Amino acid sequence: MKNSFRILLLVLGIIALLREVFLGIPGLGGTYILSLGWAPLGTSILLFGIMAIIMFADRYGRSKELLWVPVMGIVFSLLAFIPVIGMLLHWIMTFVLVYFIIRLMSMPAQYGNTRVYYGGDTDKTVNRR
Repeated sequence: MKNSFRILLLVLGIIALLREVFLGIPGLGGTYILSLGWAPLGTSILLFGIMAIIMFADRYGRSKELLWVPVMGIVFSLLAFIPVIGMLLHWIMTFVLVYFIIRLMSMPAQYGNTRVYYGGDTDKTVNRR
């Protein structure tokens, strides 16, 4: 995984974790969601969608093994409009996001091909035809 993708996913994962912790608080999270007409659930879907798109953009494929986390977040946010079930889903998603952040931090940074290819007609040209 490229370091820029990893940092971006870590920032988005921490933001999503803080959102899920707040939305999972009994009474307070439900009041907040209902007072805004379920808009926080829509922004959670958007946040998890952005995370999934970033994971698809990673060419090296190590982050694709964690793609189930944003998909699970989207599904749980769609089901979280049910009051008590939503609170339980936010709790589950909190623990899943903690696992996600730990796994992201433990993944090695992978860089592309670091070999230098010189162009032109020099003797150092690697790709001669």
